[in-house]
Amino acid sequence: MPLKSILKGKSSPPRDSYESDGEITTAKKASRNNVYTVPTSLPPNAHLGESLVLLVIFLLLRTLSDIAIDEGPMKGPALKLHWQLLPYDPARSKRFLHFDIAFHTRDIEFRQSSAYGVQRTRLSDADLDKPAADEKLVKMSINFERGPFEWDIDVKRDGGIRVRDVFEAIYAAFNVPLTTYEKNLIPHHCRAAYEEAFKLRCKLAPGLPIVEQRQGWKRVDVLLHETLFRGLTQPKSGGDWVLNLSGSAPVTRRK
Repeated sequence: MPLKSILKGKSSPPRDSYESDGEITTAKKASRNNVYTVPTSLPPNAHLGESLVLLVIFLLLRTLSDIAIDEGPMKGPALKLHWQLLPYDPARSKRFLHFDIAFHTRDIEFRQSSAYGVQRTRLSDADLDKPAADEKLVKMSINFERGPFEWDIDVKRDGGIRVRDVFEAIYAAFNVPLTTYEKNLIPHHCRAAYEEAFKLRCKLAPGLPIVEQRQGWKRVDVLLHETLFRGLTQPKSGGDWVLNLSGSAPVTRRK
């Protein structure tokens, strides 16, 4: 079942969730405003004994409320993602991972420059089934913004998210035909460039190009040729992850 990412506008509908076993569910953010409201005065009809008890409770609740306000909303713990999901870093990355989100995840490969040219190795099931983080992660929110478009992708797997699940969620999110509303957001002067990117993708797609052409423009086409995965980053600890894409490959190490 294809994943339908949500385009945020002035009125933003709920995000779609990518379930790795094929099910799509709706993700809802928990309210951050569930703070107890402390009364500003004691009841006027309280007796002396009751007043002392209520005074202690009143002061205690005041203290707890002040602490909650000072600390702000709770944040999740910082997680370390598997290196395959992070931006390429020669000091950290074992190999350079090539993932063009315009094409299926089965085409993801490791690339290594050598004296004999670029060596290409398809990712094995063992590579793709690595846990996405150093701790069990069952939900993950990924944001992407480009021009007038902003899409959110939620990855979910009760058994723990794998590297495979993240890659498949990203591919599925952009392998969706543009809605009429999304097409109307495209500036007129950009349409020729998008059409060129669309035709090139159809030409390079496996199978018959006519099959892709009949589906029309997809979200991946508005990226033009900047469709190479450049890892996930997390601007705020415990917050959502950001998808980074580009159109040029970094220099890989030579052996």
